[in-house]
Amino acid sequence: MLGEEVEDVVSINGQSPICISFSSHIDPNTSQVLLGNITHAANEGHDEIHLFMSTPGGTVNEGICLYNIIRSLPIPVITYNMGSVNSIGNVLYQAGTERVCAETSSFMFHGVGFDIENVRMELKDLNERKVAIENDQSQIASIMDRHTPLDRDTINELFLKMDFMSASKALDRGLTDKVGRVRLPQGIPIHQLVFQ
Repeated sequence: MLGEEVEDVVSINGQSPICISFSSHIDPNTSQVLLGNITHAANEGHDEIHLFMSTPGGTVNEGICLYNIIRSLPIPVITYNMGSVNSIGNVLYQAGTERVCAETSSFMFHGVGFDIENVRMELKDLNERKVAIENDQSQIASIMDRHTPLDRDTINELFLKMDFMSASKALDRGLTDKVGRVRLPQGIPIHQLVFQ
């Protein structure tokens, strides 16, 4: 509603926080740049990372690798959905020690797949692809199960039907911790990752 008060949802707890902004597809190149910036920030003495993100998704392996490394860091990484977090981006988002959504952000879920372009496949190839897809979906479901109150059946439903979720619905379903206005305090360093 017009004039409605929106709560600020950024809380800075570290003495030397940094913000890294990632708005890109998740692939081997972009994930290495993101990891390089995150580990550099930790090595430079920043004690809290605020990861602003918006992504259409990307490669499952890269998303899971990002998740595992972020979860292994000795400092908190707070993840923010600043636009849309889609597909494997949901796994990266769940890596946050705290998960925050801008009020106008959204999420999108769908099943794992693979692209074929002028490829001849035999039955054994199809079986290998099927096993790989089932493994990827199982890993993603395990991560979502670990960080949200959604049960496996609900998570599998999200895979089967392409599903979009508003920030408020994501809050209701436990996919995020906070929804509101994201406004950083004056003086926090902000690194925008740019990809060409």
